[in-house]
Amino acid sequence: MVLWGVVILVCVCTVNFQQLLDHGTMVFQLNKHPNLSDYLIVNDIKLHSRIYVTQKIGHFSCFFVFTLIATIGVRSKTAFRRGVLIAVGYAVFTELLQPFFGRDGRIVDMFIDSAGIVLAATIVRLTGGVKRDSSRYGRMYY
Repeated sequence: MVLWGVVILVCVCTVNFQQLLDHGTMVFQLNKHPNLSDYLIVNDIKLHSRIYVTQKIGHFSCFFVFTLIATIGVRSKTAFRRGVLIAVGYAVFTELLQPFFGRDGRIVDMFIDSAGIVLAATIVRLTGGVKRDSSRYGRMYY
């Protein structure tokens, strides 16, 4: 989970994600005074743009995988919930962090990240990926 979290963090903090993909170049630039009202922008949704849709699929997928890693095979409901909460917290944290590194942070992206988290958590729950410790509770799957 930590390694995947680092991968997400690097992708979030590099100034130009497309440059990272195309050339493998990571550039980090700290912006100490970002415009925090940009979080509320919703009029830049471009569902007709292939790049935009690909970015949003990336948001969804990154946190889907993060949640799978955090929740599959955990031994209790508490650990499962903790994994989901860590995923949600990390999604919010990374989105809030982006404007400080020359990227756009959007509340809309937090919802997209959360959709990936919810789908992964639902799949884990429905497929029995959360197991109770058999020595203490007997073999129970939920």
